[in-house]
Amino acid sequence: MHTSYRNCSYYGQAFAATAVSSPSVPRANLQRPGTVVMDVSDSSNPVDAGRLTSVSMLDPWESLKVNVQRGLLADVNGTSAGGGPEFDVYDISKNCVQPRLLFSGPLADDTVIGHEGEWAPDGLTYYGGDLNQGQYYAIDVTNPSSPEFITKFTPPVGVHGLSVSADGTRGYVTLSGTARNEGNNTNGFAIYDFTPISRRMTDPSPVLLAEVYWADGSVAQHTIPVKIAGKDHLITVDELGSDGVNAAASRIVTCGSGRLPFGIPRIFDVSDISNIRLLSKLTLEINQPENCVEASADTAGLALFGYDSHYCQVDDPNDAKLMACSYFNSGLRVFDISKPNLVKEIAYFNPAMSPGQKGGSTFNVTGNCFGADWTSSQPRFILEKNEIWFTSQCAGFQVVKLDPAVLPK
Repeated sequence: MHTSYRNCSYYGQAFAATAVSSPSVPRANLQRPGTVVMDVSDSSNPVDAGRLTSVSMLDPWESLKVNVQRGLLADVNGTSAGGGPEFDVYDISKNCVQPRLLFSGPLADDTVIGHEGEWAPDGLTYYGGDLNQGQYYAIDVTNPSSPEFITKFTPPVGVHGLSVSADGTRGYVTLSGTARNEGNNTNGFAIYDFTPISRRMTDPSPVLLAEVYWADGSVAQHTIPVKIAGKDHLITVDELGSDGVNAAASRIVTCGSGRLPFGIPRIFDVSDISNIRLLSKLTLEINQPENCVEASADTAGLALFGYDSHYCQVDDPNDAKLMACSYFNSGLRVFDISKPNLVKEIAYFNPAMSPGQKGGSTFNVTGNCFGADWTSSQPRFILEKNEIWFTSQCAGFQVVKLDPAVLPK
């Protein structure tokens, strides 16, 4: 996971002795374990500023997130995609290059397991996603030196990432499941009323308001609430295609069905939650069903992911015009979303492993970098410089510059 604050960037490393999806294949031992701190004061020459090695920072998985309003960096223990109940909080507001540890320890409810997470925008609540037990949970970080467990809740189906509205009263949680042609779909998102949590009510149980499912994607990864032209929209991102892990194993299951073989982002109009409307599917050419056979052959033998999406971010959640997304073997992709029903791809970048090697294929989930790279982190826009900061799993931290000529007017 990658996140940033001011002139600093942070990204996690896997500390597990073995890869979670392939326990028999050992990962290389890290010489410098922990979450990496990058000083990007000079974006043409980023400097490795050290490691954060408190318990959760050794393997934060997808929970490593910054709250800009309060200048806090936090994560939960995500060791091997499902660690213990530990939660870490750092103050980065005064010196982001040298984060100051405020808290590191287990939560009062020691049954929760770490994997995903996100802040409420005001920085008073951190939400975790516990995939192993299918539950979300909330942590009170009003006093970041002494966080308190608030509550946990179970959505209709599987758990992954989530996001919170600007006022903290609505939660947009992924329903991370599988799409099935016969209509019994379990992959989508739900909208909750988080008012009981944000106001610290006696019974802080959130209230389910709406559910949306689709039949051509699976393993919903995360959500982003944004305003586009003053109207409320929700961006969702799938991690795998229509037949989930089964399709990832064979790369051919979905071909001929007319459904999407790889995970993609989508944009919904959620201004009226009684009438939620899908506006766009952000499919690359290689994602299209008509290219399924070719794409399957290209990714044959790769573990789990192919040309699937994973994490996205917008330039400004209050007035979104641009979105950057990581697509594993398809690299970093940038879209003009100023017209959410007419989205246009305007730029892309595929990181190459070394001179002479192409970007966009042959990375293996066991951690072997033997050809190219996986781009899976959440990108960050640095608007004043027309830059995007991101990481890939083999090449590490990278900075790319957008040509102003491609930006929406």
